[in-house]
Amino acid sequence: MKKSFLLLIAAALLAACSSNEMLVETEDVPIGFSRVYIDKSTKAITPGPYTTANFETVGNTFGVIGYKTTATQTNAKVFNDVKVEYQTDLDASIYGADTDWAYSPLVYWDKTATKYSFFAYAPHSGDFTGTVALGSNDATTFSITGFKQATTVANQIDLMTDLTNQNNVTANIGTNDVKFTFGHILSNINVTMAVSAALKADETDNPVSVETVTLGTITMDGSYAWNTDAYKWTLSTSSPTTQLFSATQSSGNVFASKALTATPATVPGLTGMLMIPQAVNANYEIYVKYKINTEVFERTIKLSDFKKSGTSLGTWDPGYRYTYNIIIGPTPILFDMDTVADWGDGGTYTYTIE
Repeated sequence: MKKSFLLLIAAALLAACSSNEMLVETEDVPIGFSRVYIDKSTKAITPGPYTTANFETVGNTFGVIGYKTTATQTNAKVFNDVKVEYQTDLDASIYGADTDWAYSPLVYWDKTATKYSFFAYAPHSGDFTGTVALGSNDATTFSITGFKQATTVANQIDLMTDLTNQNNVTANIGTNDVKFTFGHILSNINVTMAVSAALKADETDNPVSVETVTLGTITMDGSYAWNTDAYKWTLSTSSPTTQLFSATQSSGNVFASKALTATPATVPGLTGMLMIPQAVNANYEIYVKYKINTEVFERTIKLSDFKKSGTSLGTWDPGYRYTYNIIIGPTPILFDMDTVADWGDGGTYTYTIE
């Protein structure tokens, strides 16, 4: 986005009874933000997934903190957690189009600056519970304290930060918009279910239907801190919010088609859960209640009992999607003949006819 302003500086030069005027023309260009890239598909305030292609059109926001360095100022703050949002019906004379990433009031490039540093995160702090802070007079530390994730999946937000962490502008200042690439800082948790291939072969006589699936109880509060190139999440320990997540049902069944197949199916209500990264608690578990034909079965499974290549998952890391896949593959009750016992010797009893 660009707008040119004409600055008239008059210098009066007196000589005898005449004067001369000198006109100096400079262009003041507002700092703009465009081409927001998202590293991977994501889910945020409006149910996603979010991608680079659709992030603009779903009404989302991001926050910007920015500093400039000049000959007399070092890391002077010019953006203090400013909310930037994609808007329509804008003044095209300023933004170059009627739709763009916009904020107010505009901040202008300082052509005498030798460096600008920007830090961005999404969505803006006004859209979630938590306190955003950046280190005093520098762009090397960033934190979100007291973050509370929504306890309903539909209302959960996808926290993201700029992957470059510090978007430095040192050349051609004022020429281009600032571009950000966002990466996820939460963990994406999913549950899927299927039947074993052997049970699939018996589907006609023994269809498998699922009545209940729950995951919990998960800690939902925490704080995020980034320092130069390292980051960490810390769970809240003082009366944290915890939540048991339950699959949604349709006519008493988790899956609308009722019967499971050998192809893993996502469990409604337990898909795209955006959790605070954390060590997997030993008490975290999945409970499932299902039927094979008309017989009811129940099982409670610790998350530590799920394996990938023989290893359980110890930690939910930021920016990763994890899937817990439950395969129902019971051992059928079968009958076979082993042996027929020999007759026991009961003795011989005699009667003589005379």
